[in-house]
Amino acid sequence: MTAVTPNRFLANNDGSDKTELALKVFSGTVLEAFVSATKFWDNTGNIMSVKNLDHGKSAQWPIIGNDPSAEYHTPGAFMSGGTIKTGENVITVNDYLVSYIDVAYADVNLSHFDVMRPYARKLGRALATDMDTKLAIVSVRAARTAAVSGIHGGGNQVTRLQGSATADSDVYADNSTGSGEFRDDVAQLARLMDEDAVPEAGRYLFIKPYIRSILRHETDIFNRDFNPDALAGDLNNRVIGRLEGFSLIVSNNFPTTNTNSTASFDAYKADCDGEDVGGVRPVAIALCGAQEGSAAIGLVQAAGLTSHIEKDERRNTFFLKSQMMVGADIVSPWCAGEIGWHAA
Repeated sequence: MTAVTPNRFLANNDGSDKTELALKVFSGTVLEAFVSATKFWDNTGNIMSVKNLDHGKSAQWPIIGNDPSAEYHTPGAFMSGGTIKTGENVITVNDYLVSYIDVAYADVNLSHFDVMRPYARKLGRALATDMDTKLAIVSVRAARTAAVSGIHGGGNQVTRLQGSATADSDVYADNSTGSGEFRDDVAQLARLMDEDAVPEAGRYLFIKPYIRSILRHETDIFNRDFNPDALAGDLNNRVIGRLEGFSLIVSNNFPTTNTNSTASFDAYKADCDGEDVGGVRPVAIALCGAQEGSAAIGLVQAAGLTSHIEKDERRNTFFLKSQMMVGADIVSPWCAGEIGWHAA
């Protein structure tokens, strides 16, 4: 029979790599899954300050202290002094954060459905979920940061003591009372930020899905008489425009445990189990100030999201890997806020 030359549609231009396009499809799928799954990762420059490292391990952010005092001047008097305190926060990159899997040739050959693309999405989501939780922990730490004399007034925290609570629903009931209490807490957090002179523009509040569900009882959020069309919510589509000046973002990746003894890096250590005063369970996290140059948290990136797939002939498997090399920590704590509860 006559031989045919098949169209190798995954090959590169010179034919030296028969599967080059397959690698790009895999990488693109991972990136798509990562971007769609993450909420705290800042793609628009609204909540984080990001610096890319070039052969370095850390980056520094200057923290300019409080404004100097104004005074009346007597003509002829010499003006001296006028000091402004300055500090800095240094953020160091972590080790590689990796998600990976081995897939047997035999299973791929026998399978009647595609597995590479679903696995790629899972790798992307794994990185997104893990990094999102880490960024949430950094945000909580920023909100709990104490004031530094002459530099800043610290983070902003609104907490509730709720006896033997074990869940958010024990603190904020699924009724108009619970939603009203949460809204009161948001209003208090907004006031604390006002008193810290945090700009009103660009305030974002991350909330849990449960909190979004109880806000349906706050009917004026969805009432056009209370909101312009651009900001009014849509109750049937579960879209909430703004609440007490905050744009709302729903996230599943809130910390709920004490990571002080489990986290590999100090930046991701915080007690969020809600069992005592020091272990507040966050239900909402505010991040602001990036548009004004004072982001609550900063991130350094030595290597962005990369993906790789290869054949392991000695094991008869495909090896799929996605990874990133970044680090995050506190920059401007007065631009961070937390609403949470503790049981005792």
